Amino acid sequence: MAFILKYSLKVALVMLVFFLLVSCYSVRIVSTKGAPMPTEQFDRDDWYRDKMVVEIDTIIKAGITVDDITFRVLKEGCETGKLFSVEYKNTFGGSLLYLVTFGNKRKVKLKYVCMKPEN
Repeated sequence: MAFILKYSLKVALVMLVFFLLVSCYSVRIVSTKGAPMPTEQFDRDDWYRDKMVVEIDTIIKAGITVDDITFRVLKEGCETGKLFSVEYKNTFGGSLLYLVTFGNKRKVKLKYVCMKPEN
C-alpha cells in the first residue's frame, strides 16, 4: 500500500511540473523593416533594454461567441501607430483562469514596441 501511495505521489508531482512548464509560453513577432523607438531609460537587462516598450496586463473575453480580439495601440506610447514588435505571453495563472471560466476569459500579458518615426 505504501509503494502505491509513493508511486502515485511521484506521478502527480511529475504531472504538475509538466503542466506548469507547458502552460507558460511567449510568442514574439518582430518586424524586419524599420527601427524600434528608442527609450530614455536604460534600466532593463532583457531584449527590450534599448527600446521603448508598452506593457499591457489584462483579462480578455475569449468565448465561442467572440469573433475577434482587438487591442488599441495607446497613443501616448506610440506616436506613429506602427508596431515594431509584439509579444504575447501566457502564464499558468492565465491557463487556470481559462479552465475555471470554461473558456470565457483569458489572462494575457502583451508587450509592444512602436516603430521610430521616419525622417
